[in-house]
Amino acid sequence: MKKSSSISFKTLKVSIGLYTHEVYIGHDALAHIGRWLLQQPSKRAFIIADQKLIHARKLLIRALKRSHWEVHEMPVHAGEELKNFNTIYPLYGDLLREKANRDSVLFALGGGTIGDACGFIASTYLRGIRWIGVPTTLLAQVDSSLGGKTGINHSEGKNLIGTFYQPSLVICDTRFLKTLGRREMLSGFGEMIKYGVIFDPNFFKFLEKNQSHILSLKPSVLVQAIHKCLYWKARAISKDEFDRTGIREVLNFGHTFGHALESITQYTRFQHGEAVIWGMRFALALSVVRKKLSIKRQLEIDSILSRLPVPPLPLDSSLIELFKFMKMDKKVRHGKIHYVLLKDVGRTITDSDVTYDDLVDSYQLLTKRVTL
Repeated sequence: MKKSSSISFKTLKVSIGLYTHEVYIGHDALAHIGRWLLQQPSKRAFIIADQKLIHARKLLIRALKRSHWEVHEMPVHAGEELKNFNTIYPLYGDLLREKANRDSVLFALGGGTIGDACGFIASTYLRGIRWIGVPTTLLAQVDSSLGGKTGINHSEGKNLIGTFYQPSLVICDTRFLKTLGRREMLSGFGEMIKYGVIFDPNFFKFLEKNQSHILSLKPSVLVQAIHKCLYWKARAISKDEFDRTGIREVLNFGHTFGHALESITQYTRFQHGEAVIWGMRFALALSVVRKKLSIKRQLEIDSILSRLPVPPLPLDSSLIELFKFMKMDKKVRHGKIHYVLLKDVGRTITDSDVTYDDLVDSYQLLTKRVTL
């Protein structure tokens, strides 16, 4: 991985297995796409885009046409409802009718669900065509845009059907973040905190100090924070492309409980990053119950997370149902969930011996903290 030194614009070269691609991060990063376009044999672009992103679509189309590319738009309704077979199946028909071939390029313009669905289509259409991620939410820019995880949902749980398929390029243009609401920005900030908690105490302090600058889109701070998150993620995924060795597992800190929250509320109550914030708080409580983390340290870290205004826990939901969804987590191996817990900021540990009673005790500890 190579990184640039500029604060206002940064690049990251990511090598995963046999694949290498670049990430452009900055205000007006889209302007740099011409470097990549000139190297491509095809000039046919198919844009799968969140239909609400009218201005962003115009910017991407303008950049492509400036390089004399033929552009086909495929606007869709973004959200978890996009990530199912019935919704994405017609998109394959659109590509076939327009005679998209293996030299064609798919562009994912939108948030995480657009990237998940577009990447899945790219990996399966004609057994694989190139795709480029153009994430427009903070959550997607700091996390889901990197790593090649594509997927759709099943009624039994989130992202249970999917592939690993790397993009050819990722463009994180911070101009797109200006249209985000407060909840969407907080959702992305929650995922940022995850990287500080699991990898880097200094970055954790940086985020605590610069929360207001990030949420107000101060360019130099925002680009620095996005780059740092992707730098840490790239280090993890480059050593564990297919999430098999356990190295990449650390990235799921907070996600086992978070995904279960999303599932039990049918994806209508929480944005993904909000659910992950609760998931991290639960993981901290579980770390205490499993005697990996001191209660003092838990309270110090949790005090930062607890200040983020996210929707409350569904306290009326059945714990049995909640924990059932947790068992559907992709980290289940040999019938056991491998929970990512914390020993301290920057020090994680995997625990596969968590019992049902441990989960109940952790939930009670968390809810006790919530009601204090």
